[in-house]
Amino acid sequence: MSEQLKYIVNKLNRSPFNKNFNLISFDALSPEQLIQILTDVLAEVDPNNKVDIHEEDPEQTTVRILEMLRVLKFKPGPEISAAVFRHGLIQGDKHIVHPILEWLLKNMDDLKVRAYLAQYLVKVEVPIEILSDTDVSALYEQYEKLIEDFKVVHKGSEMLRNSGYSTSELRSDIDTMEREKDIVVKRIERMQQKIENIHNKEVMLEAAHALRLEREREKSLVNQKQEQQMSLNHTEQRVQRLQQQLKEIRQAAIGATPEGLLQRLEEETNVNTYIVKQKLPKEIDARHKEVEILQFILSEPAMSRGDLDALNSKIQAVNNEVNQLVERHLAANNPTDDKLAPFRQQAAIIARKKETTAEQLTELKNKMAAIEEELQEKKNQLKDFAGETVLRGEEFKRYVTKLRGRSSLYKRNRTELSALKAEAGVLTRTTEILRARDEAILRGLAMEEAQRGVSGFRVAEERMEQVSGEKANIDQKKGQTLEEMSSLVLELTQRIATKKAQLAPIIKELRPLREKCQELTAEYEQKKRVYDTTAAGLDSTAAKLEQEVQNLKEEIRTSESKYHLLQAESVISQVKLDQLAEEMRFYVGSTAGSEKTKSLRDQLTKKINEQEKLSRQLKEEQHIVKDNQANRSQQMKLWTDLKKLLECKKHCLEEARQYSGTVHKEKGAETLVL
Repeated sequence: MSEQLKYIVNKLNRSPFNKNFNLISFDALSPEQLIQILTDVLAEVDPNNKVDIHEEDPEQTTVRILEMLRVLKFKPGPEISAAVFRHGLIQGDKHIVHPILEWLLKNMDDLKVRAYLAQYLVKVEVPIEILSDTDVSALYEQYEKLIEDFKVVHKGSEMLRNSGYSTSELRSDIDTMEREKDIVVKRIERMQQKIENIHNKEVMLEAAHALRLEREREKSLVNQKQEQQMSLNHTEQRVQRLQQQLKEIRQAAIGATPEGLLQRLEEETNVNTYIVKQKLPKEIDARHKEVEILQFILSEPAMSRGDLDALNSKIQAVNNEVNQLVERHLAANNPTDDKLAPFRQQAAIIARKKETTAEQLTELKNKMAAIEEELQEKKNQLKDFAGETVLRGEEFKRYVTKLRGRSSLYKRNRTELSALKAEAGVLTRTTEILRARDEAILRGLAMEEAQRGVSGFRVAEERMEQVSGEKANIDQKKGQTLEEMSSLVLELTQRIATKKAQLAPIIKELRPLREKCQELTAEYEQKKRVYDTTAAGLDSTAAKLEQEVQNLKEEIRTSESKYHLLQAESVISQVKLDQLAEEMRFYVGSTAGSEKTKSLRDQLTKKINEQEKLSRQLKEEQHIVKDNQANRSQQMKLWTDLKKLLECKKHCLEEARQYSGTVHKEKGAETLVL
């Protein structure tokens, strides 16, 4: 749940929602705020849902959200019924709204496409009695045809969008191809102009064409030879491997008997049975227990050093208690009296030996697998370096003989190389001496030219010779270029003709295949359209049936509640009828003298009489109270006036005392003397 909240809050805080929630504030949202956030997210999927729920009727809000979720094909969990889901959505229950928000935010892009397609693919439900009208039926058929056309156009659009090509790239490719075409056309025109004046150009073109064909044939034969050689090498290697395996199998079969093989198989079977039925289940149980312990430790809060010390002391105490219990058990049960103790010890020793042997066998198998893997890796490395498998027998002898011949050739070439190095040293020294003499001669020649007044003559002559040589080279290169271009044109022509000849049967074979492909494509498109139509119709029918099922379920629940209510009312009515029948029985069959079993009518009559008597008494008392009310009111008024008079006297006496006077009381009168 916390991961779900984190994901929802993280998505809502990003664009395009740009909320400012945290886990606490989001979890504390009211149901109306949750419904508004759900509406905002649905508005991002489909802008038609961009409304304020405070300005919308709650029933309309619920219908709109449910319809949108149906279009988006949201399915609640199997443990949530439709009624609970609808009620939770109406009440804004976070246990219902949070999974919807998570699903919407995770599949936002796909849901946008689904909502866009739903505007055009979800058919309008028209009652059957209205469809019976010819005009409406024609319009509905046209409407369905437009839906199919939309499917085809949308599919083509998606294919173009997913093909990886854009219009700008296609335009640039077309422009590049046009430029390359112009360059090739110009080159062909120049080549044609150059070869127009060449004699026997047709013969030369035919010869170049034949040469190109032969070269291509030679190249094809060389490739076939290489493929055959590679296939032969692979076959020889496979034969060698099979021979080696056969040799190993024969060596392993030497001295083997059927009884020995059966005994070996029985031993292997027993070992594998022990491993599968005893060793592996114990290991699996131990691993499960370790996992449970680790999960329990992970679920517990972090423990401090004091907690660990307390646990260690507790473990030590438990171990001591276990040891004491074992000692008591041994003291209570004398092991010398136990006749099965030696057998138990032997069984325990054998079980430990089995476990030890099984562990050793597992380790040896692991080592063997590692060694085989390393051996295979070494074989692959050797194959990469040497290009073939290890040589054996006669092949190794031939390889040694060939290596000896190469060694003698290497020694002879090394001797020749030493002689050539010595000769190169002599020639280098000779070159240096001749270069020094040449420099001396050139300096003397320059001095002689200066004395004769023709300085720079030698340099100019060398420059002229160099220029003439370069011109000759350029002319030669031009001729070679013309020849190369003519040969290139011939080769291109021959290649084109050859490719045409090669492609002619392929094109003939391709035509029926292409026609068949077109037929299959058309059939596929037709089947696809039928499938899409059927799927869309089934989806709409399924949605309609689901809605009908929900309505019927709601009717069933309503009918059940009505049934239970009517059943309760029926029980109450039956009780009343029973009482009425009992009352009629008493009323008809009762006698005047029977008072032990009185009817309800008699009981009620008695109660009515008692109440009427009580009412008369109360009325008489009320009449007496009304008669005495005037006297009692007058008496109450007199007592009130008397109380006021006494309070006034008391007040006057207190004021007299305040003025320090003396009050004399004589014969019922009070006299104040100042």
